[in-house]
Amino acid sequence: MSELRYNPLLGTWTMVASHRQNRPQMPKNWCPFCPGSGKVPDRYDVHKYNNDFPALSDNPPEPDPVGSDFYRAVPSKGACEVILYSPEHTKTLHELPVAHIRKLVDLWTERCVELAKTPANKYVMPFENKGEEIGVTMPHPHGQIYAYSWIPQKVQVELDNARKHHEEHGGCLLCKMNEEEKKFGERIVYENESFYAYIPFFTDYPYGVFITAKNHRNYLSDLTDGEKTDLAEILKIVTGAFDHIFDRPFPYMMVLHQNPVNSPEYDDVKDSFHFHIEFYTPLRGKNLIKYYASSESGAWAAANVAAVERTAAETRRAKLAYLADCGDPALSRDLLKKELLAEFARAYGGDLAEVSVFASPARINIIGEHIDYNGGKVFPAAINKYLYIMIRRRKDSKIVYDDLRFPGRMEFDLSAGLSYAKENDYANYLNGILKIMQDEGYRFDSGFEVLMFSTIPAGGGVSSSAALEIGFGYAVSELYGFGIDRVTLAKMGQRSEHEFMNVKCGIMDQFAVAMGKEGYAVELDCNTLEYRYVPLELGDYRIVVMNTNKKRQLADSKYNERLGECMTALSILKAHANIEALCDLDSAEFEKLASVLIDPIIRKRAKHCVYENERVLDAVKALERGDLAELGKLLGQSHESLRDDYEVTGLELDTLYEEAVHADGCIGARMTGAGFGGCAIAIVHKDSVKGFALQVGAAYKNRTGLEAGFFSCESGNGTFRI
Repeated sequence: MSELRYNPLLGTWTMVASHRQNRPQMPKNWCPFCPGSGKVPDRYDVHKYNNDFPALSDNPPEPDPVGSDFYRAVPSKGACEVILYSPEHTKTLHELPVAHIRKLVDLWTERCVELAKTPANKYVMPFENKGEEIGVTMPHPHGQIYAYSWIPQKVQVELDNARKHHEEHGGCLLCKMNEEEKKFGERIVYENESFYAYIPFFTDYPYGVFITAKNHRNYLSDLTDGEKTDLAEILKIVTGAFDHIFDRPFPYMMVLHQNPVNSPEYDDVKDSFHFHIEFYTPLRGKNLIKYYASSESGAWAAANVAAVERTAAETRRAKLAYLADCGDPALSRDLLKKELLAEFARAYGGDLAEVSVFASPARINIIGEHIDYNGGKVFPAAINKYLYIMIRRRKDSKIVYDDLRFPGRMEFDLSAGLSYAKENDYANYLNGILKIMQDEGYRFDSGFEVLMFSTIPAGGGVSSSAALEIGFGYAVSELYGFGIDRVTLAKMGQRSEHEFMNVKCGIMDQFAVAMGKEGYAVELDCNTLEYRYVPLELGDYRIVVMNTNKKRQLADSKYNERLGECMTALSILKAHANIEALCDLDSAEFEKLASVLIDPIIRKRAKHCVYENERVLDAVKALERGDLAELGKLLGQSHESLRDDYEVTGLELDTLYEEAVHADGCIGARMTGAGFGGCAIAIVHKDSVKGFALQVGAAYKNRTGLEAGFFSCESGNGTFRI
């Protein structure tokens, strides 16, 4: 059955298309939209595909004889087309380059113009449904275009209200909305030369972004060449931001609204209504659906569960995270800097020309855990996850800290002295560096104000604290012209941890953050600070960071406990060997001396340090000769030693490790960082990264009840100015 049935209560038409029940439901091993299926060309960038199960068609059948003069039914005339975004089965819209999305915009435009040539078509609407929560039955990236033989009711309501606004006030309703949102400012998520993206004052969806043309354009086909490219850019940024709001695939309905066609009764709305895109976003939390329940569906009495001023700010932060992570050269670091400065202006106002912006990386330790404070060699790398620090001098002695992730501003006075206080939270890491600088004789002739933003998981085992210490120290040094070298900054960071934070850490984290180099890992002797850069060449493999999302409640206390145990082992062994640190021993020497460590706990701690140091040396050699299989094997041995001998893993990290090493495409995994939560790393084939995250994530949640976080990364540069 395929027909249109008239609804006399609402004065609109309902599409009846019972054959759509037979659509394929998420096929696992075959996709009609992939090249090689026989359904689409073997090569394409974007492609128009005639819907196999159309609700509307240019030659529809006659309705079934079940209607009457009152209950009218007419043939379902119109068109239903599928628009394929990419030949790559797993790519979502924001994962496509801007230049590719521009091809999609051109195809939308071409098809809208062509469908408008059919006199029976009254309204042409491109749209996309994304996510299983929406009811998507095909995972391949695609949207659709419907050409209706009537003007759908919601569009009709918008057109009628635009006409009414024009009659009463003059001008275009969408232009007026743009004006109001620009004036208020806080609901704007992003803008470029041609478009605004904002969550409008009235929307009923918490994250219901509108993309609206700045210039009055009735149709997609009215857009200039530059406007079409700007539309591609803003679509990429908005949909990318969505996936970063909750760090998960974000479902949405995206609908392109333009003026009717072949509808002389609405010719007068050309001055009062113009092209825009509306997003309907069903999430109100990471795993919470915003349902259209009785009131919304039965009465069209919309209800929003959130103040959109808050969700707009949340979406702006997600936009920054996406711009930092996306890697598209068309979205340059200059754009990220511009958007960061816009947030600084919101926070502090004033002259942005005086604001300096710095980036400080997270780090992973490929191998060599808990031996940096035992004289061992470690093998860390800075990664392309960054803390961003914006800083500007003040005219008084106050220092002001703010962070886009955390509510509340903190103020201190440089002239009053700086000391640790638990309630100061992250500010302690900043004040600790300042205190060390003051102790070293550096003098500040003014205060300053700081705004920070980070894509580094806090407390996730990738050294967010070292990124904070070293990045801030570097920013202050540059701002005041101190010229402190990077190795000295690393030492200051360690000293701040020891003296200000009372955590007796090694220097690996601070050193990696300060000295990181894109494309390389650092082989570092933590005893002498001798180091060398080793190319981090993984070929078709990627490093995937797996966050347990468990707060590391025991990490600091157990860290100090393990340090004490290692010092005990060292003091005993020094009576039998000429060593200054545990890692001065090799495994053969240790086995000869192990019996003097009578306490089995002390013996296990020392064993881990000695063997882990050897694994570092072996891992570097394996990497240099391109033996990734051996590298993966050594990662596994490291984790098992940290689990059995050093006892710093726990259920969550062990689960990630066990599930990772059995997942498709993974050649090795281990915990990284202090342990007791935080992160693990895995080396995974590039084609398996998405599936790996889904497989391991599902198993992890089943065993622990927690949602793990996943991201792939590459090596990055140490702290730098943007």
